[in-house]
Amino acid sequence: MAASLRSLSAAAIAGLLAVGFVVVVLDDGGTPAQAASFCAAPASVAGGSAPAGGVAGFDAVQMRNAQAIMNAAKALDLPVSAQLIGVQAALGESTLRVVDYGDGAGLDSRGLFQQRAGGAWGSYEDRMDPSISAANFFKALQRVEGWEALEPTIAIHRIQRNADQNHYTRFRQQAAEIVKALGGEAAAGVDASGTCPADGNQVVGDLAGKWVHPMAGAVNTSGYGPRQAPAGTAGGVLANFHYGIDFSTPGQAGTIVAITDMKIVKVRNLEGLFGTGVTGQTTDGKLTISMYHMVAGSLKVKEGDTVAAGTPLGTEGATGNVSGRHLHMEFYAGALPNPMIPINATIDPTPILKEKGIL
Repeated sequence: MAASLRSLSAAAIAGLLAVGFVVVVLDDGGTPAQAASFCAAPASVAGGSAPAGGVAGFDAVQMRNAQAIMNAAKALDLPVSAQLIGVQAALGESTLRVVDYGDGAGLDSRGLFQQRAGGAWGSYEDRMDPSISAANFFKALQRVEGWEALEPTIAIHRIQRNADQNHYTRFRQQAAEIVKALGGEAAAGVDASGTCPADGNQVVGDLAGKWVHPMAGAVNTSGYGPRQAPAGTAGGVLANFHYGIDFSTPGQAGTIVAITDMKIVKVRNLEGLFGTGVTGQTTDGKLTISMYHMVAGSLKVKEGDTVAAGTPLGTEGATGNVSGRHLHMEFYAGALPNPMIPINATIDPTPILKEKGIL
């Protein structure tokens, strides 16, 4: 949904942006000129009743517990992304049931989140109460520095301390389906990332045709083409072909931005070797560009959005088939009708990036 600046005060505009509305600036002719903001995490939604058909694999008790988790986050003014994390964590710990037994890692663990005794999570009664235990989980989440930019499974792990920090990834899609089901119309736009309303088809920024670096402060860590096997392997033979170009920040994870004006044609959330990322077609129709391995939950655009160079897309991460945090970027010639085209159709980005002054 878009709103005209002509009829809104500055305070009203700020309020709309805070809940993820896209504010469209109108030129003198009354037509959309550019959007003043990119997608933001939508506000939390009240956990409503489950639909008549329910959610496959989950009974009424589990859905009521998910509702309690969502309402606990809303009471703390946390966004939908936090509600998703809460449901995801409880799925991974108890399958959304208030369990009265522990496990090998903690025989004293109890409740939806398998919270342990000792005072940190309250009394036995607190840990067995869905609303109180959820509130305590979210209070702990708020103490995790930068939790909004972390991969959800990592944010949960920093609270729950599971032996496998990726344990919760497998429950992300189920959590999204449950939150959608309980949020009704208000949550219809929630995708697995949990960070962006489903408007789509918005123009974000000033489409001036310029090019920018995809990640400020990042260095080029791997080029396009065949790569050598690690030192010590038989003869140092070619091990594989790198179908893109990589950038990585030496310190804190960087913000990945649109390298030029493009229309987003594909958004991926934790998909196989790609992980989380976007594919965009340049507005001049000359290239299709994919940018992968972003932090799950960090995407700020939707399929159908047209974004200007420099528009934040997501956060540098390590999702998909990777060995460390970085941005992997692939170029294809032309505006491809199918963004799922095989990777062996890529072209070398290096000459283009040098021409644009990025390398």
